[in-house]
Amino acid sequence: MKRGLLSLALAAVTAVGAFAQSIGVLVNGERVSFEGARPQQVNGRVLVPLRGVMEKLGAYVGYEPASKTVTATKGDVDITLRLGDRFAIVNGRQVLLDVPAQTYRGSTMVPLRFMSEAIGADVRWDAATYSVMIDTPTGQANDPIVTTPPVNRNIAIDGFTVDADGYLRSGSRLNFTLTGTPGGVATVQIPGVATEIALVETQPGVYTGTYILPLSGAQGMSVSKASAIAKLRIGNREQLIQAGTPIQVDTQVPLIVSTTPETNGRVSRSQPNITAVFDDQGGSGIDPRSVQVLVDNEDVTRQSTVTSNLVVYRPENVMSAGSHSVTVTARDRAGNQVNKSWTFRVADNSDAIRSFRHSAANDVRPGDEVTFTLVGEPGGRATFSIGDKVRNRPMREVSAGQYEGSYTVRRGDRFSGDVVSARLVTANGETYTTDAQRGIDMRDSGKLTVPKFTSPDPSDNIGREVTFRGTAEPGSRVKVRIDYAQTVLGAFKMTGTVAEQTVDVDDQGRWETRAINLDTGLGRGNVTYTVTAAAIAADDTLGEAAKLTIKK
Repeated sequence: MKRGLLSLALAAVTAVGAFAQSIGVLVNGERVSFEGARPQQVNGRVLVPLRGVMEKLGAYVGYEPASKTVTATKGDVDITLRLGDRFAIVNGRQVLLDVPAQTYRGSTMVPLRFMSEAIGADVRWDAATYSVMIDTPTGQANDPIVTTPPVNRNIAIDGFTVDADGYLRSGSRLNFTLTGTPGGVATVQIPGVATEIALVETQPGVYTGTYILPLSGAQGMSVSKASAIAKLRIGNREQLIQAGTPIQVDTQVPLIVSTTPETNGRVSRSQPNITAVFDDQGGSGIDPRSVQVLVDNEDVTRQSTVTSNLVVYRPENVMSAGSHSVTVTARDRAGNQVNKSWTFRVADNSDAIRSFRHSAANDVRPGDEVTFTLVGEPGGRATFSIGDKVRNRPMREVSAGQYEGSYTVRRGDRFSGDVVSARLVTANGETYTTDAQRGIDMRDSGKLTVPKFTSPDPSDNIGREVTFRGTAEPGSRVKVRIDYAQTVLGAFKMTGTVAEQTVDVDDQGRWETRAINLDTGLGRGNVTYTVTAAAIAADDTLGEAAKLTIKK
C-alpha cells in the first residue's frame, strides 16, 4: 500500500477514536486473534501486539528483555528495534519509524505498517470495517518455517559440544551434541562450511547429529577458524550457542608443482639433484614426516633433505646412463595425499650442457644481484631455479651457447644451501637439466613489507561475492583471511571465519583472490567483516598483517 493512502486511512481511524479498540487485522483475508492487548492507534498510526501479526506473517519473532530489543526475521530480511527508539535496523540499514515500539498492558506493541511492509507484505485500510488488510506475496498466512505447536514456554541450552580434533579433510565426521529444553527442533550451521545440519532428539533434552565433509571440488576448502553455531527452537522462541573451540577444515589436496629432473628430461650430470616442490595451496601444510622418496624403486627417504616445501635427494653414487624412475608421496597435516611418479634419463657423454654456475657470495643479503651462467648447445631456451622459492626464471642467450640470467635478492627470502638448478630445451626440443656445484645461503632475510588493499574500498556497496585485490612484495605470497562478527536475534554475537586463501604476488607486486562468498548462513544485516592480508615468509611464517573492515 502506498504511504499516502495508508496515512489517510489511519487519519480516519484517529477521527473515530471511539472505535480505536475495535480495529481489526486480517492477513490474507483471515482475521488475527489477539490475546490481551488489542491494536491501538497512536498519533494516527496503528500499533499491534508483536507476536499476533508477525507470526501470522510467517516471521521468527524474538524479544530480549535486558536490552528491550525486538527482532523479527523472515527469509532474508532481519529487523531489529528497541522499545522507545524512533529508529529500526533493517538488514543493517537504519530506518525512521513513525511511532516507536512501546509496551501496552504487558504486550510489546509495534508499528503495523513498518513491520508489515519491511517483510514484503501489502498493507491497506478498509474504512467500511475499520480493518487493516495485509496480503503476502504468496497468499499464505503461515510460512513453513514456523513450527507447531506455537507455544511460548521458556527455552534454554545447557551445553553444546563438537568432537573435532585437529584438521578435518573430505570424509571426516563431525559429531554434535546439544543439551537443553526437550521437545524442540535443533540445527547446527558452520559458516563457510555447512548451512544447516539437523540434530535429532535421541533422549529428552539431548540432541545429536553427524556431518560428513563432502569430497573436495576443484578448489577445495581451507578454513582454520570455522565456528559451529547451534540453534534450539520451540514454538516461536529460539536460543543460539556457539561452540567454544574453532573447527579446522582442509579439503585442499596438496600439489607437487615442479620437479628436477623434470618428466622425461635429460641430465648431463651422473649425480643429479632429485627434487620435488610442494604447494599445499594455503592448507594445513605438508607434514615432513609423511614424505617418501623412491628412486628406481629404492626407498631413499632417509638420505633425503625434507621440509614442508621441498624434498632433495643427491645420489651418493654415479647413476648409470639411461632411464631412471622417481616416486614422491606426501600428505598434509589433515591427511590429504599427493603422489607423483616420473622418469628421466642420464645422458651418455652429452655436451648439451657443459657448465652451469652462479656468482652468489657465501652469504647473500637483500638487494644483492646474483648472476647465473649456463654454457651448452646454442639456439635453445634456458631457465634457472633456486630451491622451491625461485622457479624457472628465464635466461638470455648472450652469445652462441652462453645463457645468462639474474636475480635480485628480496626481503623475506630465506636461502639455506638451496639447490640451484638450470633447465635447457635444445633447438631440437630435447630437455636437459643440471645443478650448480654449490647452493645459496642467506642469513639476514630482512622483513617483508606489509601488504596493502586496493579494493574493495570500505565505503563500497558489498555484494554477496567479493574479490579482494592489493599490492605486496613482488614474487612473494600473501595469506588472506575473512573473519566475521554478526549479531543475530537482536542480541547474540557470533564470530568466526568465512574463508582463507593464499595468493601469489606477481612481478609487478599485485595480488588478487578468487571470488569469496561472504554469506555466513546467519541471515543478512548487522555483519562486520575483518579482512587481513599477511605476507608469507619462505619458512611459512606470517608477517605483519594489513586489515580491512567492511560492513553489510
